[in-house]
Amino acid sequence: MKNRPQTSQVLGLNPKETMMKRGMNFVRKCLILSALVLPLFWSSPAGAISLVPISYTATPGEGIAQGGYYNYFDTTGNKLTDGSYGVNDWSANLGKGIAYEWVGWRVADPVITFQFSGPVTINRVGIDFNRTQSDLIFLPSTVTIGGADFTVCPDAIPDDTRGTLYFNGSWTGTTLTVDLDDCNPNHWIFVDEITFNDVQCVPEPSVFGLLAASLGLLILRVRAVEPFAFPTPQQFSCPTRDVRFANRGRLRG
Repeated sequence: MKNRPQTSQVLGLNPKETMMKRGMNFVRKCLILSALVLPLFWSSPAGAISLVPISYTATPGEGIAQGGYYNYFDTTGNKLTDGSYGVNDWSANLGKGIAYEWVGWRVADPVITFQFSGPVTINRVGIDFNRTQSDLIFLPSTVTIGGADFTVCPDAIPDDTRGTLYFNGSWTGTTLTVDLDDCNPNHWIFVDEITFNDVQCVPEPSVFGLLAASLGLLILRVRAVEPFAFPTPQQFSCPTRDVRFANRGRLRG
């Protein structure tokens, strides 16, 4: 049987050029794998830390005097942060009274200022709204948080349901003010809960293991398929083809 021609013979490369080509292919594969895995490393959230304010001041809720079926007052002073959510049917009695969970405003555009026990950094604010257009309950057109304006899509949550809308940013301090504006004194705004989170994006230990295992498998595979080496380039007094190729490989590494 005839011997199979060596790669260097087929490509017209000398053995050192062949070894360097294989070495560069290995480096290229490692770089590609790193590019795929490292974004997971940097963007994997370690978790969201819930930040609970110690108190807040708000525009008083409205009700019968403004044309409502009931009074939608914040009778406890902490309805917006007590963790008690309403349901899709805003008028449901969940044990404490009809529509008890909801604070509502019609004429006024509410302004709510939250106080925290110390300086905090908030990355996400969640506001739970009800939208029941048949009862003139709409979403606000604009939400302003700490001076940052957010335009709200009118159908951000389906009609006849409740749902939480999240607003991302970065706010640091001991207080944070939330403004809700609908530019229509005939529409109601219903809110039952407002939450605050510090979403921390830091490396997760599991990603280290994934990266190390992936690189290890790649090295084993490359070694099994094609040996590689990084030979020291020969030194010549003039720029021959071998030196130019070696320099280019070294710069890429």
